[in-house]
Amino acid sequence: MAQPSILVLEDDEIIRSLMVDVLEEFGAHVTSFPSADDGMIFLERDDEQVDLIVSDIQMPGLLNGYDLSRVVAHRWPSIQVLLTSGNTSLASELGGRVRFLPKPWSTERLLECVESALTQQGASMH
Repeated sequence: MAQPSILVLEDDEIIRSLMVDVLEEFGAHVTSFPSADDGMIFLERDDEQVDLIVSDIQMPGLLNGYDLSRVVAHRWPSIQVLLTSGNTSLASELGGRVRFLPKPWSTERLLECVESALTQQGASMH
């Protein structure tokens, strides 16, 4: 199966770097940005297929992760979304295909959630 393409959106540089390292180590092609605004620009201009977006909910800029997930569901319905936040009360606002991963997360839990989303999408890291 082809290498899955994952877009990571996280404003905390340390968390973003760790997430990218973990996902690349387990076979994904990862592109990352520090904001949902940058992620939206990437999605609009790049013709590369993205299988999954992993995004923090609360980020600086015009769009937060929740806003991005609604746009993605409408414009790119084949892309799966996994949102993360330390504020677990935000999970109650999510609906549909959007998954939630509370922070802090373990490497194992991150990979479990990503694999579940990719399986739903039809891709896999194996």
